[in-house]
Amino acid sequence: MSEQTTKQNKIWKRAGLFDTYEAALFKKNEIISEFPEDMLVKIKRYGQNYTRFQVKYWHPDFVQPTNKKKKENKKK
Repeated sequence: MSEQTTKQNKIWKRAGLFDTYEAALFKKNEIISEFPEDMLVKIKRYGQNYTRFQVKYWHPDFVQPTNKKKKENKKK
């Protein structure tokens, strides 16, 4: 009855750091036009006092499966 779902965090890659929002927006639009539709691109504030901008992107192909192994407790 219960379904197990695993939440996978998105690992974003940085495309660049910019001093102005306009430069970051130009880079964002460049990435969107170059890559497929599944690509997610965002602009975030960055740096001391958040005065700079960084462009980050993510695509579902970036997700790598994780192989978690359970540790066995050995009791003697």
